[in-house]
Amino acid sequence: MAYSKNTDSGLVVPKKWYEAIPRPSWSRFEKIETSQLWFSVYETTPETYAINEDGQFEEVISYLVLGEDTAALIDSGIGIGDIKRVVKELTDLPVIVVNTHAHLDHTGGNSTFEEIALYDHPFSRERAKGKPREGIDVGNYLSEGMYWKPLPRGIDPATWHTEPFKVTKWMREGDKIDLGGKELEVIHIPGHTPDSVCLLERRERLLFIGDIFYPAPIYIYSKESNMDEFITSFRKVVKPDYDYAMPGHNETKVEKKVVEDVLHAIEAIKAGKAGSYKTGVANGIKVRRYDYPRFALIVRDD
Repeated sequence: MAYSKNTDSGLVVPKKWYEAIPRPSWSRFEKIETSQLWFSVYETTPETYAINEDGQFEEVISYLVLGEDTAALIDSGIGIGDIKRVVKELTDLPVIVVNTHAHLDHTGGNSTFEEIALYDHPFSRERAKGKPREGIDVGNYLSEGMYWKPLPRGIDPATWHTEPFKVTKWMREGDKIDLGGKELEVIHIPGHTPDSVCLLERRERLLFIGDIFYPAPIYIYSKESNMDEFITSFRKVVKPDYDYAMPGHNETKVEKKVVEDVLHAIEAIKAGKAGSYKTGVANGIKVRRYDYPRFALIVRDD
């Protein structure tokens, strides 16, 4: 599906987008049945689960990473389904939520957990206050055509909103979250949002990369995005030694080569050497869209 995962974009949501679900790449993994039908859960490695909200257009992916002593839930989804129940069905370990950034579709379930880690930035501190019904990115998640699965009991599209949450650990660059036998190393990667981080797990050679990359159109034009920061951050994320990136939308376990291709593409765009593109308007902003085999880049048309 050649559309971005941002419902506040001004771009048109294609009709029957859900006919592409499940995406073929998910067939590589064992599907794990849970009581929460809003989510599709897959075992990507023996100690990592991808929790996919494939009933909603964003196709948000959260990850449960198991250590010997603690489990980390990397992002908590939109908050529509009971992700805490899913986690309890997958592990008996104590759980800490580790957010890659403070956008609602990654923090929506935070308020149901006791331990939460978020990068320390004014943007994330403001977002931790929750989003009332009047927030545009709240209302759009359950608007007509944005979901196809039956909504969980108690979810009313007319009144649904997210609750404030308490951060128990404000992360900084270079922090390591010890899970017992493995660590999540914090790498600050502003560009998508000023508080964005990725989390490097060296033992299984995985990089939980948040929203700076996913295999779909990537936005680099919103008021929270910055092309120069994006390039600097991508130069950081290609340096560590890992095999697969674990994005926050659409598909998971994407080979590192694709991440490197994104860096080369955005550097070419910045240098004015990227070739052909399409123009348009998204959320009132003039944009240029550059298409590549596994992703697209949408930038401001200044």
